[in-house]
Amino acid sequence: MALREIGSDELKTLLVDMLIDIDKYCCEKGLKYYLAYGTLIGAVRHKGFIPWDDDIDIVLPRSDYQKFIS
Repeated sequence: MALREIGSDELKTLLVDMLIDIDKYCCEKGLKYYLAYGTLIGAVRHKGFIPWDDDIDIVLPRSDYQKFIS
């Protein structure tokens, strides 16, 4: 399968879709997570992404992280 370049808007759509899946999983399993760093700033200040940001930053308490990766 060949890789293809994707644009910034498509990347951000994929990241939001991934975050929705992570949120659903964490809610189903009772895991706590928090937006952090640029993702949190973007959500509060820009109501979305910081224009130059291209990732999602989340943190979990250690015990919830252990459950998440298992």
